[in-house]
Amino acid sequence: MTTPRAGQSPLFARRELGVLLHPTSLFGSEDVGTLGRHAFAFVDWLEQAGATIWQILPLTPNGLHNSPYFSPSAFAGNPWLIDLDTLRQHGLLEGHAPEPVHGARVPFAELPDTKLPRLLAAAEAFLGMPRHPWWPAFRAFGEREAWLEYTAHFFALKEEHTGAPWWTWEPGLRERRPAAVARSRVALAHRIEVWEAVLFFFEQQWRALRAYANGKGIRVLGDLPIYVHHDSADVWRHPEQFRLGDDGRMTVQSGVPPDYFSATGQLWGNPIYDWNRMAPDGFSWWIARLRRCAALTDIVRIDHFRALSAYWEIPGDAQDARLGRWVPGPGQRFFDTVATHFPAMPFVAEDLGTLDESVLALRDHNGLFGMRILQFGFDGLPDNLHRPDVFPEGSIAYTGTHDNDTLRGWWESLDAGQRATVAAYYQFSPDDPSGKVVWSLIEAAVACRSRVAVIPSQDLLVLDTRARMNDPARFVGNWEWRLPPDGLSDELARSLRRLRDRYR
Repeated sequence: MTTPRAGQSPLFARRELGVLLHPTSLFGSEDVGTLGRHAFAFVDWLEQAGATIWQILPLTPNGLHNSPYFSPSAFAGNPWLIDLDTLRQHGLLEGHAPEPVHGARVPFAELPDTKLPRLLAAAEAFLGMPRHPWWPAFRAFGEREAWLEYTAHFFALKEEHTGAPWWTWEPGLRERRPAAVARSRVALAHRIEVWEAVLFFFEQQWRALRAYANGKGIRVLGDLPIYVHHDSADVWRHPEQFRLGDDGRMTVQSGVPPDYFSATGQLWGNPIYDWNRMAPDGFSWWIARLRRCAALTDIVRIDHFRALSAYWEIPGDAQDARLGRWVPGPGQRFFDTVATHFPAMPFVAEDLGTLDESVLALRDHNGLFGMRILQFGFDGLPDNLHRPDVFPEGSIAYTGTHDNDTLRGWWESLDAGQRATVAAYYQFSPDDPSGKVVWSLIEAAVACRSRVAVIPSQDLLVLDTRARMNDPARFVGNWEWRLPPDGLSDELARSLRRLRDRYR
């Protein structure tokens, strides 16, 4: 079992059950899931099912390829999650709430034309109502969050430049020369304030939803992408923290070597941190980022944890990831600093991919739970760490993550021999119906020694590969899946609760 650092409380002191569902996937009356009444109903369903962990993806705005891992801000909340009906109830939008509708996919490309104008109109209305009950919280938000002003300024500048990346802007703004930034801030003052109001709406609604979940004994397991998007407010504001050329373009970029998902590796295209510059001031930018994520969620999953031990560095002009090399990351020095700011260390390590002993030592020395993925357990190798019989207690068991196919999709992709191997291991028939197979595998994840089991909602619903959230080998069609309107039934909650009770 993973051992906590001295003085550190166990993050999971008892066995717990969780469900993975990002809020954008919720059913509702808008084209995208929101933080409104259907999100509160989902929390009620989690309580009914006996789940005490709600795992989500990053809460930051969707960015390149609609991905929350390529966000234009590492600190802001996602405006698409703002519930319009809640804004109506608080006098910020006119009209009546539409009846619940359901599209099978989230039309992210349409939201800038359909939802954004209403969010901006609500922000304009709010700014014209200085006696609105939310104003004290809005002022406190601006005083508390140092990132807010430059992020809203960046969003306003992106509008002014019709979406062009910041490194193509005129030199004064690209290089953040004080006089040019000050002139722009004055010229765009009202638009900056409008964006601050929009970002505040997310804050207000998310904090209410999270408090509701916490009140029912449900903790939110959040997600911190290891990297940030090149065309983001954070890289524009803090270019010195990244490996960039004088023109703002990347000299090196992120990714991973060839692996299970891709024969040429994955070229992510994020800028690489300049860890040597970050260390002297105590990794202050990273500490601020961790503090922000920890303020929004109860537990933080650190995505691609292995990059903190060593990362795959790829030339900035490379067309795929094969030309990369391993470079040492900040390692234990980073976590020694983190521990001074977060004594309880409310972090989980996404310890997947190509690992070595140094990665495992970094995880274990800091008492972090890792992840085990049931779908990875059948490559035929005797030392496979992802077979449920060898899951350690200090880990979180998953049937799959947001990057995997659904359990049913994975099962149906196996050939006859592979099915026979899996079925023999779990003692069911390879000819059993998909529903029985999937729930047998869910039971295996719940029954294993891992202190925590998290099941994606698609697997609970026995959905096929069309419900997959993300395929890392492609850039289109990801992140769009939505929960069916009748998906979270009382019967499903009872079935999940029976499993929870059976395995304590």
